[in-house]
Order: sequence, then C-alpha cells, then structure tokens
Amino acid sequence: MYHLNRRGYAGFSLLLLFVAYTMMSSCISAKKVVYFQDLPDSTSQPVVIEQTTKFVDPIIQSNDNLAITLQTEVQNAGNSPITTNSTGNFNPLNGFLVDKNGYIELLFIGFVKVGGLTTTEAREVIKQKYKELFNNPVVNVRIANFDITVLGDVGKPGTINMPSEKVNIIDAIALSGDLNLTAKRDNILLIRNDSDRQKFVRFDMRDTKIFQSPYYWLKQRDMIYVEPNKIKIQGSDNLLIRNLGILSTVISLASLVLIFRNVK
Repeated sequence: MYHLNRRGYAGFSLLLLFVAYTMMSSCISAKKVVYFQDLPDSTSQPVVIEQTTKFVDPIIQSNDNLAITLQTEVQNAGNSPITTNSTGNFNPLNGFLVDKNGYIELLFIGFVKVGGLTTTEAREVIKQKYKELFNNPVVNVRIANFDITVLGDVGKPGTINMPSEKVNIIDAIALSGDLNLTAKRDNILLIRNDSDRQKFVRFDMRDTKIFQSPYYWLKQRDMIYVEPNKIKIQGSDNLLIRNLGILSTVISLASLVLIFRNVK
C-alpha cells in the first residue's frame, strides 16, 4: 500500500508540475514575431514585389511649421557677387507657421499661400517671388515639424521628429526601438487626420503586402499604435503572477497532505 501511495504521490506531483510549467513557459510562437513570413527562407534569386506604393511628396497643411532658407547674390564694392542668407522671421523653434488659411509671412514679399502645395511646389512659388528682388535666389523648403507618434508595445514609445519627409511605417517602427516580442505584429494601427476626419488603417508586419498599401508612406502627425498580446497584458496586470502563487500554494498543500497520509 505504501508503494502505491508513493507512486500516486509522484504522479500527482508530476501532473501539477506539468501544469505549472505550461503556465510559466507561455512560449511565443515564431510565427507571431517574424516579419515578412511570406518570403522564402532561402532563395538563389532576389524576390521582386511588383506594384509597390510610390512615394508622393507630403502636402503642406495648416499648423505645419516650415523651415525655409534663402540664398541670394548681391554685389559688393568690387561688383562681384557674394552669397547671403535670409530667412525672414524664421523662428528656429517653430519655423514659419502655416495659418488656418494656408499662408505664411516672409521677409520682403509678405504673405504667400503654400497650403495645399508640396514642399517642392512651395519652393518654386517662393523662388519666383524672390526673383523679383534678388539675383539667382536659391530657396529650400522643408516641413520642420514632420512628427510621427508611435505608442504601445515598442522599445521607445513617443513622438519622433523625422529627419526626412520620405518616411514609411517601417522607418517609424525602427526609430521607435522596434516592436517588442510581445507586440501583435498582425494588428498595427495607423491613425491619420485627413481633412478633419480620422482614418484608421490596420497593418500586418508579417506580410509583404504592406509594401503595396496606399498608407505605407506616412504623413506628418500620423499616429501608430502597437497592441500588446495577451501575455503582455496578463503580465502587466500581475494576473499570471497571482495564478502562479495560487498554484504554488496548492502544490505545497497537496504535497503535505500526501506526505502525511503516506506517513500514517
């Protein structure tokens, strides 16, 4: 009888330990974390994705801050041209603010409408106006507050000031410290303000179809939200820890009861 009790005790303990191991492991499948899973693991020839989304210059909007530089030639005492820089009332912290009607105010030429134009188009409009005043003006226009906000289960959530206007969703995720292992790669949410409307778009980072999405290239003030998976949520809520504590107590009590019976 004692031998059978020992075998029963050992089997019961192993069962409980197996349950505990299953709860603690909570392994994340590779299928849930690997990017671009529809690509072959190895190939002798490059994989070509047809009809990828082409980049389109962003449109200047109200409340954009524009960094504008002007280089002009003026004549010195020896009648030889020299180059000078002029940026009007440019504020290095805020840039030239585009008002609600799409206008900015520049030195010497006053108000210029740039809202609804690309930065390339705005540069040409400003350049033509300065040609009336200066020789060979060189104008550069850039959106100074091209910001993308990335929230959720990433390495460094927050607002990122992009060094270039040509930025895609992969760039934004990389600059935010990449997705954590516990992030849901098949449900990345893009939130875009489009003419006082909010657009919500879902991405699956596991599929190369992302390169064909019309929302692949980002616009200023886009927001990206990365949802955590259930393991991350349970961990943050301490639910898993509480469950393991309860299970540990149950195992300890069961072990004591079985040991007491076997001793008797």
